[in-house]
Amino acid sequence: MTHGTAVAAGDSSMPATAAPDPRPGRRVLSTAEAVERMTAKRRGKRGCYAMFSSYLGGVVTDPAVMTVPLDDHMVHRGHGVFDTCSLVNGRLYRLGIHIDRLLVSASGARIEVPWSREQLIEMVADTAASSGARNGIVRYWLTAGPGGFSFMPSECEAPCFYCVVLDPMSFGADGFDPMRDGFREATVRDTPMKPPLLAQIKSNNYLLNVLTHMEAADGGGTFGIIVDDDGFIAEACVMNVCSVSDEGVFVTPPFEGILHGTTMRRLLEMARSVLCAEGLLRSVEQRPLPAAEARAAAELIMSGGDTHVFPVVEWDGAPIGNGVVGPVAKRLHELIETETTAGNGSPDDFIAVQYGPLDCAQPVDEAHPENAIVVPASDK
Repeated sequence: MTHGTAVAAGDSSMPATAAPDPRPGRRVLSTAEAVERMTAKRRGKRGCYAMFSSYLGGVVTDPAVMTVPLDDHMVHRGHGVFDTCSLVNGRLYRLGIHIDRLLVSASGARIEVPWSREQLIEMVADTAASSGARNGIVRYWLTAGPGGFSFMPSECEAPCFYCVVLDPMSFGADGFDPMRDGFREATVRDTPMKPPLLAQIKSNNYLLNVLTHMEAADGGGTFGIIVDDDGFIAEACVMNVCSVSDEGVFVTPPFEGILHGTTMRRLLEMARSVLCAEGLLRSVEQRPLPAAEARAAAELIMSGGDTHVFPVVEWDGAPIGNGVVGPVAKRLHELIETETTAGNGSPDDFIAVQYGPLDCAQPVDEAHPENAIVVPASDK
């Protein structure tokens, strides 16, 4: 078999009756073939509108070329950190607090960051503008960078920053409404908790988070509720957890040993300033939360992702409260929805995306404008 005549597995030029190539590893693809195949595989996938790469020095809008170098230490050593904010009605919601946490994570991971906080915010905002999306998820990474495949970051050429704008995520089956139906969750005991260092650094290694979800799914849940060896609730796989007692006491665990959740911090503020004043809550506490206390609560709520207030109506097959979404969850969700829709808050909480003409690094192919490379303002 020669490289010039061999046909790779899945090649669209193969006759319909031909068997797949049993040894695709012997097929050397040209750059054009590789891009063509990647384009075909990415076609019709869930929306990814734009990606900024400091390695490329610009934004790409074709998912086929939204790539990260394989020798970036984030990929093969997990030496990278990330964070996420929400894009709501053309505004970046709470980007400032998420960039602050990203920088804390980078410091904990000993990644030297050559960009200022303001430059990172600008690059995220420019990527959102290049995407054209008004609503979605914006996720960004700081990495040790590419340079080799050893465990030593000294071989890395320079840190990298990547940012993508994605479609909003949905949970549950089609037609599922978290605020109408609530979540049914399961206890997670067999998957170990992260050590405190990794729990408080938002690193790119989410293997334990994924295994937590998978154990929860085995028990009929989605996120899973982690209970430690002493019988206290820690968190869910990507969520913080809180309970509301029959007496109106709101309780969430301390952030020591778990993620310092930005959404739970906002809910704590709203619970103290609004729900206590309205009489929906009597008090708000951040203290160890025994699982037994949470099982007997009137409400159990998970939070994360800026806007996610997810009531739990059933835990390990037993109802929480009366088994329906409770008034505290509904009110907190309403407050978050109102806040994000209205765009009222500090400048860091609502950064308006400046949409406008693309500043392309090369002439745009009129037939394929999605292939344009856009240079953010921070790189000019």
